[in-house]
Amino acid sequence: MKTNKYLSKEFLTKLAMLSTELQYLLKTMKWISKNSKLALHFLSGINRGVTGNHVTTIAGSLMFMGNLRPIIIAKLSFITGKAQHYIIEGQHIYTALLRLGWDIPYVVIEIKDKKQLIETIALLNASSKSWTTKDYVNSWSCLNEDYVKLNQYELIYDIEMSLIASILNEESLTSGYRIGAKIKSGEFYIKNEKENVKILDDLTDVLKVIPRMNRYENRYACSEYVNFRRTFVIEYNHKDFMKNLYKNKEKFIFATQEKSKLADMFRVLAK
Repeated sequence: MKTNKYLSKEFLTKLAMLSTELQYLLKTMKWISKNSKLALHFLSGINRGVTGNHVTTIAGSLMFMGNLRPIIIAKLSFITGKAQHYIIEGQHIYTALLRLGWDIPYVVIEIKDKKQLIETIALLNASSKSWTTKDYVNSWSCLNEDYVKLNQYELIYDIEMSLIASILNEESLTSGYRIGAKIKSGEFYIKNEKENVKILDDLTDVLKVIPRMNRYENRYACSEYVNFRRTFVIEYNHKDFMKNLYKNKEKFIFATQEKSKLADMFRVLAK
C-alpha cells in the first residue's frame, strides 16, 4: 500500500494495523446474492456520495476484468439509534454490482464509535486518488468544528482549499503535502483564526492585482505574500500597501519566480 511520506507515524501504524485486519477478514469473506435479505446503507454526509458517471466507469471495468475486491461494511447503531449495516468502503463498486446484477462480496469490520468510523474511512482512503481534499474535509467535519470552518472559508475565498488550510494552520505554502496529510488524518486545526483570516482577506485583494496564470504560480504568489506578512516586523498598513501595489502592478506581472523575489518586492511596497 503506497502512502504519503508526510503522514504521521501514528497514522501509518494504524493504517498498517487496518491492512493486517482486512487481510485476515478476507479469509471470512461472504457474498450478497440477489435473494439476500441483508440491507446495506450509505453513510450520507460522512463518506463520499455516489456519482452515476463513476458507477458507469466501474461497471465497464468489472465487465472487462471481473470483480477483484469486496466491499467493507460495519454494523452501526450510533448513526440512527438502530443497528444497521453501512458501507464503509466500496459504495461505487456496490452500486455497479447491483446494476450488473452480480453477487456482491463483502467483509464486516468492527467500529465502536463515530471517531473510529471517521478515522477508519480516512485510513482506507489514505492512499487512494479517488478521494479529494474536499472529501476528507467533509468526512471529518462531523467531529471537528475546524473542518466545518475550513469548508466555510473555502466558499468565501476564491483560493485553493489546501492554501486556505495552510494559512489557517500556519503551515508552509510551498508544498501541499504536509497540510494534505494533516487533513487526511484528522489533525488539521486552526491557529490564530482572527489574524489568519485577516491575511486571507488581504491576500484576496492582492490576487485581484497580481494575475493568476496557473496552479503553481498561484501557490507561489500566495506563499510569497504570506511569508512577507509573517516576517514583516514594521506595522502593516494594507490600504497604503494596495495603493503602492496598483502603482507598481507591471513590476509584479513580469516578476521572475526567483525565491523570495516577490516577498522582497512586497516589503518595498509596505515601507
